[in-house]
Amino acid sequence: MWIPLTDRLKAYLATIEKNGLTVITDRAGRPVSYRTIAEEMRKVKMKMNHADAASYVTHGLRKNATIELYQSGCNDEMVKAVTGHSGVEMLKKYGGRIRQRELATRAQDARNQFEQNKKKT
Repeated sequence: MWIPLTDRLKAYLATIEKNGLTVITDRAGRPVSYRTIAEEMRKVKMKMNHADAASYVTHGLRKNATIELYQSGCNDEMVKAVTGHSGVEMLKKYGGRIRQRELATRAQDARNQFEQNKKKT
């Protein structure tokens, strides 16, 4: 998958030393494994002063991305293009309430626009 970087991530990456073409690398510049990232996240969680920190999981980043994309007004296809989900089932699971709210808001906005146009004719 090819996913463009967000402006926030571009700004952060501009502040750190580059060891290779891959975003997250080991000291030799090689891509790190999922396991390595999970271990590093465990270390970070242990240092956090937050009651829910122990319940955070690495895969939660994908869920957070799904929710943020829906909150940004993206449709299912756009969300799948970034998160790598192949079907709508997981989108419903991860983005359920947010997805429903965003779709309902867009639907009612369209309805309001329709009503306004109707009054003008």
